[in-house]
Amino acid sequence: MLNNLRNRFDPILDKVGRGFASLGFGPSFWTWIGLVLTIISAIMFSLHSPAIGVDWYTATFLGSLFLILAGFFDIVDGAVARVTKRTSALGGYLDSVVDKVSEIIVFVGILIGNFTNPVLVLVALSLSMLVSYTRARGEGLGVDLKGKGIAERAERILIIVILGFIPFQENISVALWIISILSAITVLERLKVVSAKFGTPLFSIQTFRDMCSRNHEYEVSSGTMTSRLNEPPTSLSKLTKNVNDYLEKPDSKKMTTTDETSKSTSTTTAPPTPSSATEPVSKAEFLDKTDPNETGRNVSQIVFEQEGEDEIYKKFTKSNAASNTSSNTDTSNNNSNTTKPTTKTNKNPENNQ
Repeated sequence: MLNNLRNRFDPILDKVGRGFASLGFGPSFWTWIGLVLTIISAIMFSLHSPAIGVDWYTATFLGSLFLILAGFFDIVDGAVARVTKRTSALGGYLDSVVDKVSEIIVFVGILIGNFTNPVLVLVALSLSMLVSYTRARGEGLGVDLKGKGIAERAERILIIVILGFIPFQENISVALWIISILSAITVLERLKVVSAKFGTPLFSIQTFRDMCSRNHEYEVSSGTMTSRLNEPPTSLSKLTKNVNDYLEKPDSKKMTTTDETSKSTSTTTAPPTPSSATEPVSKAEFLDKTDPNETGRNVSQIVFEQEGEDEIYKKFTKSNAASNTSSNTDTSNNNSNTTKPTTKTNKNPENNQ
């Protein structure tokens, strides 16, 4: 919120920047001066610890004094950078990191000083860091969150400083409660701004319904739940479904299907005749010639029709053996019949002589 008012004080800040720039030090120097003053402020807050035993108001007063001086030099480094035109991405990054480190150091000093419940200190620090994170993450998405919210870093430091100067014993506890509440409100405000920027209002009834709706697909046959992201490839899912469907059928259907397929293959296709009686027919050739679509069958047919194919192959080999033996007997008979007349013709000339 104070960042929105900073533009009104730009003429004054420019004069301050020129005055400190005339000393010849760059912006980074004043950044480190602010960090040193923050460490001194944390030490002043920690003087109220039971090990040291400094009066609570003295500790809060000194800690708030050095803290406001550190905040002043945090403004000075930016003013010097603008006046000397030495602004850079690295300088802005360093300034942001030092600001977060300074804030953590202040809360650690308050924790050591034993002013309030440690849980309250932890909650206030966590929400303060979350405010800074929402801004950094939003700017990473292209949304400018500077000045959005009522508890940015300048406001949080100012709350501690103002209440630290007020002489009542629970001043730091009240300051941390205010920081925690305002930081939570700031986080919600920035979430609302970012969600509205992308066209999806975060705090609306429709968004709540979309979050509670379930986008899962259910497979009717097996009753199992499958997600769209984890769906297997199409070929593998079809193959698995065919095998599972075949396994779920009763045994009688399996036997009938195998018998029917064996009958159909035996009636529709004629077994191949071997080229010679001594040349065996391999099972692969038999399957290739009896079923031209051998490579097109699925796994369930290949697995569960194997028994039927073995039966057909055995019958075929038996028929081949029987046909070979019959052909061999026929050829031997024919040979014997042809040799007998020749012997008779040979004997006739001798008798005539």
